[in-house]
Amino acid sequence: MGRIWLFFLLLLPVAVFAVDSAAVRTGEELRLKGYRKLFYKIVALHPKLNSPLEKELLQHYLAGSGETFILSTADFKRLQQTVPLFVKQDSCHAVIAAQHNYCYKQVDLNNDAYFGWALGTITVVYNAADNEVVSFVDTYDFNKKKKGLRSRKNEFVTGVFRLLAPARARSFLVTFASDAYLIKQ
Repeated sequence: MGRIWLFFLLLLPVAVFAVDSAAVRTGEELRLKGYRKLFYKIVALHPKLNSPLEKELLQHYLAGSGETFILSTADFKRLQQTVPLFVKQDSCHAVIAAQHNYCYKQVDLNNDAYFGWALGTITVVYNAADNEVVSFVDTYDFNKKKKGLRSRKNEFVTGVFRLLAPARARSFLVTFASDAYLIKQ
C-alpha cells in the first residue's frame, strides 16, 4: 500500500504540470491549454471584455512569452481618434530626440469600451510640432497602483485577477512601431 501512495505522490506533480502546459503559437493565433485556457474562457465571459484587441492581449498575457506586442495599424488609427476624448492633462512633457521633438501625456482609457480592458492608462507620444499622436507605450500587467491612482473597484478586480492568474502569465509592453519609439528586442 505504501508503494502505491509513493507512486501516486511522484506521479501527481507530473500530471499537474502537464495540464498547465506552455502556450503554442500556430500562425498568428495563440493556443492556450489547461488552466490558462479555462481561465481565459471564464474571463472572456465578462461583458466588459468585448473587443478583439482586449481578447488578443489577454491571450498574449496568459501565453507567457513576455514579448512586446505591436498594435496593428487599424487599431492604432482607432486609438488616435480615441485618445483626445480621454486625455488626463493638457501639458505635454517634452522629450528631446535626435531629429524630432516629441512629448508625452498620460491618457486614461479605462472607460473606453474598445480599449478599456486592453490598455487602461497609457503613455501617449506626440509630435510636439503638430500635437499628432505618433506612438504610445503601455505595460500590460496587473500591478498594484498607489492609493488614489485607480478606483477601489478597479484595484480590487486587478488584485483578484493577479491572484487567480496562471503562474506562467507574463507582463509585456504594448506599443505601436514608429520613428518616435524604438524597441530593442
